[in-house]
Amino acid sequence: MTGAPWLVVSNWQIPGFDEVLSPTVLGEVRAYASGRSPVTEGPGMTFAVEAAGTSLNVAADRVRVTTSASNTTPVYFAEDAATGRFIVGTDLPTTAAAYASLTGTPAALRDEIGVQEGPLSAVVGVERLEHLVELELRRESGAWQCTRTRQADLPDTPVKFREALLAGQAQVQALRDAIAEALSTAPDVGVLVSGGVDSGLVAALVAETGAPATAYTIGTEWGDEFDHAAEAAQAVGLDLRATTLGADDVVEALPATVRAFGHGEPQTIAIGVALAAFCRGGYAVERLLLTGYGSDLLNSGMATTDEIGGDIGAKVREAVHRTRYSSEFTAALGDQGGHRLTHPYWHAGVLETALATDPAVKTYRGREKGHLRVAARELLPEDVAWRPKTAIHHGNGLGANLDRLVDRHTGTPGGTGLVYRALLASQIATASQNPLALMTGREAYDRAVAQVARASSQHITQ
Repeated sequence: MTGAPWLVVSNWQIPGFDEVLSPTVLGEVRAYASGRSPVTEGPGMTFAVEAAGTSLNVAADRVRVTTSASNTTPVYFAEDAATGRFIVGTDLPTTAAAYASLTGTPAALRDEIGVQEGPLSAVVGVERLEHLVELELRRESGAWQCTRTRQADLPDTPVKFREALLAGQAQVQALRDAIAEALSTAPDVGVLVSGGVDSGLVAALVAETGAPATAYTIGTEWGDEFDHAAEAAQAVGLDLRATTLGADDVVEALPATVRAFGHGEPQTIAIGVALAAFCRGGYAVERLLLTGYGSDLLNSGMATTDEIGGDIGAKVREAVHRTRYSSEFTAALGDQGGHRLTHPYWHAGVLETALATDPAVKTYRGREKGHLRVAARELLPEDVAWRPKTAIHHGNGLGANLDRLVDRHTGTPGGTGLVYRALLASQIATASQNPLALMTGREAYDRAVAQVARASSQHITQ
């Protein structure tokens, strides 16, 4: 299935988990960890779930979860009110399997397993904690009490930057600071480059630090942006290595992508699977990988040149809010390959600067991200800075071809969502049998495809 690290914490011995794992026991609390280590030790343990601030602290009489404002990596929670038993986990299949083991009720998927903007996860009875939540489970008077507080959402950032060039320069400086912070813990870095202004800026800012760096570009058998990526990499002085993913590479990475996201929303999966396949494939030698992903969300709300007449400010706020539930910025996509996948545009300082920019200047010269483009001319060639936007899953061909691939394998039109559902269900079922069980991505995918094809055939015969 997956070698990605996970953590499950409970106030009860979990049947099926103790047989294969030696939990850390603190009082009544048991922490089952696969590849995930605490960042601090002492009377308790703290696990960093997300670089932006989501963490899980475990002590003998208390478990506390704090989620960040961005909440890009999920933390799941389930409790049995009748017995006072609870589960907290960082991985949906193992969390669902543990909860099913405690309650004696098989895990069941909801009818809708796409991106849920709220506390629901894809599994009945399991909650995905929302952003800015502090959940505390405490042993008091012989029983476990659950309390939670929700901070008020961050207020709208007041507009600070009203002139296009100054706004763009401010964001470039925020990017520079975010990259410096990432590089402070890494001897070298890989930069994923598509050839547009967003990843081009990240590559340029990495190059100006003088740190050992390599540019990488990802294509598939259906499409690539290699020529544009080569132009951007050459302009900033980085060597470029191109990787073409085949259909087998993509399907091998699909189960891990669905698992990391905790849902089966096809468009989001198409965005993440190329990153997952690249990280799993060992194509990059550097542990730290930086991307240009996120700029479209922050600076145009995914609006294209034809759509910029709408309310860019509203589009940006909506796009940013949705990522709190979509998991598309989770670092878990890089975990299986041992990479620290980092998105500088989603650094708190860059987010703050972008949200403090007058939406009107984001359409400077009638182009989406116009303020960033005009500032980028100081670091990139004109044609790179003003290159038309191409969404990541369209540039590599996955947006148009992944659904066709899955439909061809299943023989079922519109089968993609059904396969993702089957992938999630089978990973939960396998975790219920053995939370450490490993299955190749291809094996998991083939099982899911066969299940969907069989169900479709039965439906037709009926």
